[in-house]
Amino acid sequence: MTFAQGPTHERTDSIIQSPLVAPDTLDGPPEQRVETPVIMSGAGSVRTNSASRFAPDALIASLVGLVLLVMGLIAIIRGGFDGPMAEPIIKVLGFTHTTTLGLIDVAIGACLLVSGATSSRSGELFFGGVLGIAAFIGAVQTTSFHTSLALESSMAWIATIAGIVVVAAALLLPRYAKSSTSIQQSHI
Repeated sequence: MTFAQGPTHERTDSIIQSPLVAPDTLDGPPEQRVETPVIMSGAGSVRTNSASRFAPDALIASLVGLVLLVMGLIAIIRGGFDGPMAEPIIKVLGFTHTTTLGLIDVAIGACLLVSGATSSRSGELFFGGVLGIAAFIGAVQTTSFHTSLALESSMAWIATIAGIVVVAAALLLPRYAKSSTSIQQSHI
């Protein structure tokens, strides 16, 4: 199994061999045959497998995605769709937003959240890179986006750092996998 298949928690129980009871018979005519039950010795065993995975990079991507998603939803709810998407300019967590910027936040946040939830490194790298590059462009060209997005330079720099953190975490942080098997045997 790979990490792309998501977290795994497995448990399987199987009995390999159980004790048997068989009759003891004597050869001869039916009137002389004596049957006594004899317990045959056998061993019963139960095997239990379990596995778990932890991906800290997926946790970071999910957290960044959740923050962006919530900020975007608040901006959309406050800004609404009644008029032009660039108006009104509203404040969310101290930063100016428009409905358009809220939609962008929701889209990138949802993609990062899904990438983190599925432990997809490629998704984390792609959407973290999109966030970092788009936010960097917004940070150095704030005046170009001030009318349509009401983007502030400080918000764009914070988003740039968040994108860099997501990409760095996906590239550098190890993933942990733990697997254990236990076998319990009983003799009768």
